Amino acid sequence: MVQADNPRHGGSPRVSMRDIAKQAGVSTATVSAFLSGKRPVSLATRARLEAAIKMHGYRANAAARALAHGRTNTIGLLIPPQGRSLSSFAVDFIPRVVQEAQAADYDVLVSISLEERQVFARLIEEQRVDGVILLEVSLEDQRVERLQAAGVPFVTVGRTARPDDYTWVDIDFAALARAFVHHLADLRHRRIVLFNTGEELYSRGFGPARRAQEGFILACEELGVSGRVVYSEVNPESGLRVTQDLLSEGRDFTGIAVINDHALWGIYQALASAGLRVPQDVSVIALADTRWPEALSPRLTAAHHPVEEMAAEAVRFLVRLLEDRAHPPISRLLQLPIILRESTAAAPFAPYAADQALDKSGARRERAVLAQGHVAHEQAG
Repeated sequence: MVQADNPRHGGSPRVSMRDIAKQAGVSTATVSAFLSGKRPVSLATRARLEAAIKMHGYRANAAARALAHGRTNTIGLLIPPQGRSLSSFAVDFIPRVVQEAQAADYDVLVSISLEERQVFARLIEEQRVDGVILLEVSLEDQRVERLQAAGVPFVTVGRTARPDDYTWVDIDFAALARAFVHHLADLRHRRIVLFNTGEELYSRGFGPARRAQEGFILACEELGVSGRVVYSEVNPESGLRVTQDLLSEGRDFTGIAVINDHALWGIYQALASAGLRVPQDVSVIALADTRWPEALSPRLTAAHHPVEEMAAEAVRFLVRLLEDRAHPPISRLLQLPIILRESTAAAPFAPYAADQALDKSGARRERAVLAQGHVAHEQAG
């Protein structure tokens, strides 16, 4: 658990409502009602509770705010790590949420623990936060169910399989994967590989991995493209190994689409070591951190993680729910543009015929990605 932006947290011992109740000689239910302002207490009980709370430093200050305003003015940000570490999106997301929360006069408690039951016990049952932002959401996510059952306002970054009755903001990963396939198909690529997240994350029902793979497969089927999915952990070493394994089988692909941007450095390295050039031999397109495309050579054709926008929306949505508990669920599904750079080009040995193809009904149609509004060219300079 990381306490953000409150130096008073210091090394003071963790205190629960049970400790306060024992000190004041009341029940934990009375402490909870007192801190939340849901039920009045007698003047004598109030005095004992205030004295007990005052003994506990920062906790007392947080409790005092809960007493005065019916809340702690603290948001919980829950981010279980992917594998051994946080994703690059999560690393960038944390300071953005803190910044947005501060502007709205909220502190942020950040948890990166995998011990979900303990986290919920500390944050929710002890009422340390007014609301919660969840990251790394799965299609079936028990955290969502727990928060709904507890009646705690929350926003998810990502969404479950049934997202209609709570508030969320997400990327349309299925549409993005389809756009990747369309762009490569327009360049006459007929054998494309999707680098997805780790297989364990996919098996757990991680929303971006599931939806991106579904969109990729559907687009390949619609366009008559041969598509293959591989799984890479969230580190460059895994991207290197997976690419080497693909190449050892014989290079039967000319296009690579990447949802797991941690694999990018390994992919580039493996291709270079095998004497393959990007994009002359293999084209690469990805969803990536905004800093990476310019650092790779050649520069990467990519859609970018909208970290700032998603952090701002998540905080804004949650504050709205905190100010109006009766507010209906809010949602936003983001469509990401693709910035064309130098890592994609016509497939090797592709015929320079008319830029048309037969669809499944036999009618001729153009497959221009630009017409779908998915691709944007980077401005010179």
